Amino acid sequence: MFILFYSISLFGFAQHSKFKTSLIGQHEFGVQFIWDGYGTAEISKDEQGVLNIKGEQYSTNKEEYVLLEGVITVVDERNFKIKGNLKLFTEGCCGLLDREVDYTFRKTGSRKYWRLKERNDLCDQYTCAYYLDIFE
Repeated sequence: MFILFYSISLFGFAQHSKFKTSLIGQHEFGVQFIWDGYGTAEISKDEQGVLNIKGEQYSTNKEEYVLLEGVITVVDERNFKIKGNLKLFTEGCCGLLDREVDYTFRKTGSRKYWRLKERNDLCDQYTCAYYLDIFE
């Protein structure tokens, strides 16, 4: 029984590590209410093995933007959490948001992106529901 559990644990750890490594690099990133195209998010690993993210998206005139910076914790092969800072300004929606966050990004089905799970937490759900995405 112990050997079976140990083997399953090692397999899970290997899958977890593989997913963590696959996140490293540059990704398209942004919110749907900035119509001028997505920005980028850079995910890197520091000397201690911690994943960090720095993402930005700007409108063409630089008046609307989303900035995200933080530390990533992998939950499983389809979910990760970001703890850090989010600054978001969209004129036609909720205005300025500037806060510390602890959010989950989740990939469902065959999607090629992770979407913010707590999207209604960004703004009143009856005003706007932000779709904040990080692409593969």
